[in-house]
Amino acid sequence: MAHVIEKPLACRIPSDVSGHQCATEDAHPQMEIEELENYNGELAYEACTLKKQVLERDNKLKQQSCSIKELQEDVEARCAQRDCLSEEARVTEISNRELKEKYDDLLLRSQGLEETLREEELKQRDLIETMTKQKALEAENQNQVNESDVGSHEHRSPDLTDSPEGDKKPNRRFRSQSIPLGPSKILSALRSFFDFNTRKVQGDSSGPEDWHHSPTVCVICCLPQRALCNKEVHDSEVHAVKFCPNSRVVATGGADRVVKLWEVTGGTLQELQTLEGSHGGITSIEFDTSGHHILAASFDGAAHLWKTDSKANDSLTGHKGKVTAAKFKMCPHRAVTSSMDRTVKEWDLQKVACIRSISVSSYCSDVVCLDTIIISGHHDRKIRFWDSRSECCIREVTLEEKITSLFLGQDQTQLLSCSRDDALSLIDLRTGNVHRVLRADGFKCGCDWTKAILSPDGSYAIAGSADGTIFIWNTQTGLLERSLNGQHSAPVSAITWSASGDYVVSVDRGKKAVLWSEF
Repeated sequence: MAHVIEKPLACRIPSDVSGHQCATEDAHPQMEIEELENYNGELAYEACTLKKQVLERDNKLKQQSCSIKELQEDVEARCAQRDCLSEEARVTEISNRELKEKYDDLLLRSQGLEETLREEELKQRDLIETMTKQKALEAENQNQVNESDVGSHEHRSPDLTDSPEGDKKPNRRFRSQSIPLGPSKILSALRSFFDFNTRKVQGDSSGPEDWHHSPTVCVICCLPQRALCNKEVHDSEVHAVKFCPNSRVVATGGADRVVKLWEVTGGTLQELQTLEGSHGGITSIEFDTSGHHILAASFDGAAHLWKTDSKANDSLTGHKGKVTAAKFKMCPHRAVTSSMDRTVKEWDLQKVACIRSISVSSYCSDVVCLDTIIISGHHDRKIRFWDSRSECCIREVTLEEKITSLFLGQDQTQLLSCSRDDALSLIDLRTGNVHRVLRADGFKCGCDWTKAILSPDGSYAIAGSADGTIFIWNTQTGLLERSLNGQHSAPVSAITWSASGDYVVSVDRGKKAVLWSEF
């Protein structure tokens, strides 16, 4: 029996079946490998992503750690600053407590001094009343003596008149009038007594050397109530008028480019002389305290200085626009001017040179001077206070409309301004605030340079209106005291009150000046 060798199973599988099985067996590992490779790639990508996120978070953590450290340092610095501020607050509180105690002490002292001042004012008022009555009685007694002298002279025989004794008796050139003891009459008698030796008799000749008498002290002003004289004083509009401080001489200036000096005598204005030299219309006039110099502002861009006894003229040139005001300073040989070129200049009158120029932000209409303070009024409705030493604006007061004029009271405690809203404002220079506004029905500011002034005793404010009426206010009550009309037919541009309180002169844009008085 023959030995049969069997082929393996694989050899017995048909060739086609065998091939398919091999291919299948080879495909499975390949797929698994590919799947593993894909899975490994995904894991590697995810690992990279996670690693990147870890790095980002580490960086963020580092930044946050730095921020925390900076914030901690800032907190420590602020805590130290807080401690310093707390210490400063404690020191300031102690200082404020000490200042409060000093303030309370000064307030008590101030109240005591004010009470003393009130008592002294009452005593002074009583003394003035007593002196007024005494002078009035003396005037009345003098009248009786004069009347008895006149009576005895009339009954004297011709032989006695021609005798040597009769020649020794001087003839009286004027006679006092009997004065009832009314308030205004008593004041007039008192003024007559004080002015007894300085009065002029109508018809006497006088020259410039006779204009300047000893200063008259005005105790109480009497209100003007009637016109003594009304006359044309210039060839065109009159813009400015000013009384000499020590006499009955008044200066006027207008668009005819001259300044004229007039003497109040016998109830009229008598022309003394004409000052020439300006090449433009006069806008303001100012006397110095002696009355020997006149300073006038002009539309020719300069201010002009005259000596009344020699007509010598100096011109202060340097402005590039019309000069609206020129005022003497309190210190000798100094003056201040304001102009439409928006500058305020200070001048040395001995050298006739500008020593200081202050630039301002608005057209300046008027200026007044204290010791080291210059006050200017402007068309932007502001009143500015300048320190002339540093040229700095130290205060501003704003009104309702543009300013036309400023006037400083003789006691230098109040400032009067006139503005285009038809109002006069009283400013207390001690506080820098407007403490009273003066208005009246019918009062209308006639132009951009209308001047308003205070009486010499500061009791009244006076200004002229566009219709020619003169308005007078009581500065204590703020009420209209009196109005004067019927003399001016054109807008009143300026007004002045004599230092003795006897006379007021007003000028208008129709060439006229009117002399006013109580009697």
